[in-house]
Amino acid sequence: MRVYQTLVDLREDWGGALVLCCGARCAHSGAPAAVSTAGGTTLTIDSDASTMKSAMRAGYLDFVVNTLDEALRTLKNEIRQKRPLSVGLIADVEATLTEMVERGVQPDLQLVPAGCPNLYNPQLQTLRTRGMPYKLTLGSEDNVDGRPIRPMLVLYRKRHYEAFFPAPDAARLREIDARLLALLPAEDGVRRRWIERISSYLRDARTGGRWMWLSEEEQEQIGE
Repeated sequence: MRVYQTLVDLREDWGGALVLCCGARCAHSGAPAAVSTAGGTTLTIDSDASTMKSAMRAGYLDFVVNTLDEALRTLKNEIRQKRPLSVGLIADVEATLTEMVERGVQPDLQLVPAGCPNLYNPQLQTLRTRGMPYKLTLGSEDNVDGRPIRPMLVLYRKRHYEAFFPAPDAARLREIDARLLALLPAEDGVRRRWIERISSYLRDARTGGRWMWLSEEEQEQIGE
């Protein structure tokens, strides 16, 4: 949720953008789902085939491929059509980054989720020099280019705080989502997109409850 929040703080709609996530545990971090919810595409690179395949089976990735060519072919049309997609590439990270630089592949963001190694690779610096404007690192010191990630969302000059609505089953979760959508303004694309899309891209978001940002007035209105 906070990855999605930080993405939309930087750019409300990530349609047509490519986010890079590489290294152990990135595929299982939930970050690709946050990018897809924001409208973007994700290329996740990890040399551990079993980890990547289990991430796809768990719904964290849409596809898993074995070469950069396959990954780019899969991503190209979705980027052009501004449709979300997450692709996992089973490959050596350093070799793939070198190939990306040589081929002129230019991501819009490097995403380092909590628990993933923060790689110090000269090819990543080259990508940033060429125009990858942001490096988003999530962990104990959450930051994007040194700026703190707020535990709240600011919309329409109002502070919206994190709230959790528990749901014992899928039917109750659908009811909660419907109530939240009825509460939100029609023009509020950021929060409506979160509710409408997150369950499609993250299986963990289909049960248990729903996290949401609400203003104090909205929390009073919904009565929970």
